[in-house]
Amino acid sequence: MLSILTWLGASNAAELKDLLADSPPSSSSPAPYTPSPTVHTPVSPDTSEGSTDKSVPEPTTPTPDPTEEAFKAISAGDCLAVYDTGRGGTTSIDWSVDVPPGPVSCAGEQALVRVTATDTACPTSYGKSYWSYRSATGNTTKLCLTRIHHAAYCMLGQQSGDSISLGVMTAVACRREPVPAPYNQIMHITGVYRAPAGANANNCLWAAGDQTRYWAWLVDDGATLLCTTIYQGG
Repeated sequence: MLSILTWLGASNAAELKDLLADSPPSSSSPAPYTPSPTVHTPVSPDTSEGSTDKSVPEPTTPTPDPTEEAFKAISAGDCLAVYDTGRGGTTSIDWSVDVPPGPVSCAGEQALVRVTATDTACPTSYGKSYWSYRSATGNTTKLCLTRIHHAAYCMLGQQSGDSISLGVMTAVACRREPVPAPYNQIMHITGVYRAPAGANANNCLWAAGDQTRYWAWLVDDGATLLCTTIYQGG
C-alpha cells in the first residue's frame, strides 16, 4: 500500500482519495451516447424521394380559326355561289366573299363554281382556278375550282379592237354600269353547249340569217362551247 501511494505521489490514503476525485475519467471508460434525432423529409406523391417537384404546364389549345374551318368543311364535288369580281384585274382573282359559304345545288343557277379537289395542285387551264387560305399557324387549305356557266348570265370582258379577252371566272350583273379596270365590256352569255368538232362562233347562231355578233370560247378542256355577245341592255 505504501509503495502504491508513493508511486502516485500521495503520502497517505486521504491524499489518494483526493487525487482520484480530481483525475479525469479513464480513456477506457466509454463516453455517454446521445442518439441524433432522425429527420424525415416528406415525399410528394407525384415525385420520387429526393427529386424536385416541378409543375408541368398544361398543353395549350389552338384558338379556332373560323375561316380555316369553313375551307376545310368544303369537299370535292361541292358547288359554291362564288365568283371573281374582276377587281383583281386579269392577273389575280378577287373572290366575291372572304369565307366559303355553304354548298348549293350543282343543278341550280346559284352554282357558279364546282370544287374538283382539295389540298392538292390545281389545274389552271381556261375556266379553272383555285382558292386558298393560309391560317395564322401556317396551314394552307386549297380548293380547286371549275367555273359553271349559265345562259343569260353576264361576265366581264376586256376588248381591244375586235378582240375580246374573257374574265372566265368573273360574274357581273347584267346592266350597263362602270366595270373594274382593265375590263371594259359586259359579256352576255347566250348559250352553253356541248362543243362540236371544230366549234367556233358560227355555232352560236340561233338560226339561219342571224346577224348577231358572237364571241365564243371553248371551256371545260374544250368540251363546252360558251357563246356570248356584248351586253346591250339598259
